[in-house]
Amino acid sequence: MKNRKAKTITQRFDIVLEGKPVNVTATFYETHNTEARYRVSINGSPVYIFGWDHSKNRLAALDSSSAVKQMPPIVEAAIGQELYNKMAA
Repeated sequence: MKNRKAKTITQRFDIVLEGKPVNVTATFYETHNTEARYRVSINGSPVYIFGWDHSKNRLAALDSSSAVKQMPPIVEAAIGQELYNKMAA
């Protein structure tokens, strides 16, 4: 098996939700079985893991921690949509 170095790409973008700016830093990586994941920090927060959620049929936060549960659904959906748009580009 070939040993390959995974390429990481960090993107920074701003979104405006309910009139408030949200600064997002997202770093792409692949899992051992080549699933796309993102390490996402929102306004300098600790990292959330985003990936494809089959039950929601979109990119979403995959952690089940209490911090993710406190994230407003509109924030999670907007970040997931922006990441999806950047993946497709």
